[in-house]
Amino acid sequence: MPRRAQRHACGGFVLLYVVIAIVLIGGAAFALSSLSSSANMSTAGYLQTKNARYLAESGILYAKGLVASYEKQSKSIDEAVTALNSVTVSVSGAGSFTLSATKSGSSIVVSATGTTQSGAAVQLPQSVSITYSPAQSEASQSQALKGTYSGASAYIAGAFSGSVTTQSATLSGGSNVGGSVNYLGTGSTCLTITGGVTVGTAGNDNFVCSDSCVVVDGGSTINGDIYSQGAVTITSGTVNGDIHAGGNVYLDWGATVNGNIYTHGTFSTPQWYTNYHGTVTTNAPVPDQCVTYTLPAHEIVAASSVLKLNGGKYTFFGKSDLSDKSNAYTGITSNGWPSVCFDLSTPGTYINFFINGNMSFSGNIYVRTSTATSCFDASNQITSTNFANYAAASRVYMDVTGKVTFGGGSNWFGTIYAGDNIYPGGDVYIGAFYTNKSFNPNNSWINTRFVLSDYVATYWP
Repeated sequence: MPRRAQRHACGGFVLLYVVIAIVLIGGAAFALSSLSSSANMSTAGYLQTKNARYLAESGILYAKGLVASYEKQSKSIDEAVTALNSVTVSVSGAGSFTLSATKSGSSIVVSATGTTQSGAAVQLPQSVSITYSPAQSEASQSQALKGTYSGASAYIAGAFSGSVTTQSATLSGGSNVGGSVNYLGTGSTCLTITGGVTVGTAGNDNFVCSDSCVVVDGGSTINGDIYSQGAVTITSGTVNGDIHAGGNVYLDWGATVNGNIYTHGTFSTPQWYTNYHGTVTTNAPVPDQCVTYTLPAHEIVAASSVLKLNGGKYTFFGKSDLSDKSNAYTGITSNGWPSVCFDLSTPGTYINFFINGNMSFSGNIYVRTSTATSCFDASNQITSTNFANYAAASRVYMDVTGKVTFGGGSNWFGTIYAGDNIYPGGDVYIGAFYTNKSFNPNNSWINTRFVLSDYVATYWP
């Protein structure tokens, strides 16, 4: 089963909710038993029907408790519907109730039937609609997962719309990170942003965070605040935000700071330098350490064959179950530049891959999101991060236990979680990349657009 968030703090509440429903059921059973024992034969049929209705109403209470439990565990609405449809509860001394559930948008429509011990059955004349609002997991909110996460090192070259979180970062000159940068390295090596690199998008509350120190040089621009456990040195560049430093702050002649400066240490500049626009506070508190995330264990799904994409066209169809594991293989290989289409034309469908091995792909990717087109129409090919239906990348997820390698000119759509290094080789990637190893050790220049995976948001802690 997919790994989900553990919320021990709310577990007592969920248990209490379900217990209350069961207590009410038990109370109804006691009342039914007392009422039945005192009824005479002339009213027995009426009372049995009434008892069956009480049982059905108890079933609705039980359904609400079960839904609350699934919401708190961040389980999907489909899982809740499946669980409700398997419910038949026997109530000692009274009978039983059975539930029937269907999904309607973000709600679950539940009907209940109560059956007494004598066999009298009543289905409630009206179904009950329960709004389903699963609790948000840490994964769905964590800044560390809003783009590219590398537990070892990341070579950032190109345009990244999302954020970058890594233990060791190299930002190639001229690159643009539209989100934030979380530098988790704690040694003496600073996060160095140089060569005309831009980090952050104005107005988006982005930031640069370093668990060591920060150097901005080479005309680079930071659109957001800087948080550093150590020193911050701006030699040549612009910071459109505040600086929070656990060490000293030094601004050289080429530095411009449009914000306030908060330093736990000292603040210094060349004599007569005044190109900062804000206040300076010394002996300020050391800022918090950067946001990180512990990637979950890979899911090992039984598989016996390699998916071989040898030229031609291949179509993978979306499934209504977000946790679907039908695409399980021991590896992926490609030859002859195949074309692959992810058919997501049915709303609310998902495509997952679970690869117990390595993945190597060189080919074209198409994404169909409407029945008005054919899978391999030119308009469905991924050639730009401006792909009209980029948001559908949330519905494609790939868990690879080994390394992931893309051939030159190959693009991708969806989230990839790799157990080894990720080697981009193409140009356009829409989704997210996660690995505890290295990202882009082959130093490719790429363009990415971040889209959070529905699978990650639902099943990761």
